[in-house]
This record gives sequence, C-alpha cells and structure tokens, in this order.
Amino acid sequence: MKPPGSPGAQSKGLVHEDNPAIDMRIGALTIKRELLFFWALWFSVVVVTNVTDGMKALAILPDTWPLASGNYAFIGKVMSVYNPPTALVAALFALVVLWEALATFLFWRAFRRFDGVDRSGLATVYTAFAVTLALWAAFIVWDDILLVYQTTNLETVHLAILTAQLMTLVAVRVLPDDS
Repeated sequence: MKPPGSPGAQSKGLVHEDNPAIDMRIGALTIKRELLFFWALWFSVVVVTNVTDGMKALAILPDTWPLASGNYAFIGKVMSVYNPPTALVAALFALVVLWEALATFLFWRAFRRFDGVDRSGLATVYTAFAVTLALWAAFIVWDDILLVYQTTNLETVHLAILTAQLMTLVAVRVLPDDS
C-alpha cells in the first residue's frame, strides 16, 4: 500500500501496490450506510430476543431457552409499582415489540435505499429515525411514570440510545457524501 502523496499513489486514500486500479478509499457515504446497517441489525436482534422472550412467557419455548431478552419479566417488575393486570403488561410488551419490528423494517429499507443526502433514500432514513426516536422518547417518559430511575439505570440507557440515534442522524445528514 502506498500512502497518499507518495509516488504512484492517487491523491486520496490508499492504492493497492500490485494493482493501482484497486481503490482502498472508504468515503463518508460508506460510513453512513454502515451506520444504517448497524441500526437495522441491532433492531433485528432486539426483535428476535423480545419475540423469543414473549414465546417463553406464553410457554411456547421452555424457560431454559437461552436467546431471550428478559424484557417481559422486567416490564412486569417495573410496572409492579402500579399493580397492573397481567393482560396490560402483555399488551404493552406486544406493542413495544411491534414498534421495534416496524423500526427494524424501516432501517433495513433505509439501508437498502439510501444513496446519499442529495440522491435517493433520505426520506426513508428520516422515517426510520422518526419511528425510533419516538420509541425512545416514549420509553423515557414511561421511565419517569414508572419511577424506574429509583431502582435501575434504565432511563440512562434509554437516553444513551436516543443520543446515539440522534448523533447517527446528524452524521448521515451533515457529513459530506464523498470522501
């Protein structure tokens, strides 16, 4: 590899020594798409582990099933301050899983369609982030309603994810598409 500015190197990035036609540059557009891929993959894992957790709660999967989030029992625990009926806990858990499944679909679509700020797919990015930012905002509000901050650091986690998503959205929008 020849560093930029050395004889035989192109003006940007790295060039493979044996074949100068192989451009080793990674531009901001690639990084933006990687960030969208990350969120799509992460939400996919979240949905799978929550679905399997729900299946454990319904006794479809055994209690020993290892790939499960534990969120169903956790929601019941944090909501216990108000002693809600089990059906309400189950309904809220199902609503969150559906919301996360929608987010997963939207991030995969944004990843597939996004081709730069001035090209196609930016609206799909905004849609994906609008759905997930609303999810984290709802979680943060519920954290306060349920007094979660008194027993766990969950509100901090939700704020961190919200912040990471906002930073990703700003990076996608503000960084130039070319390197």
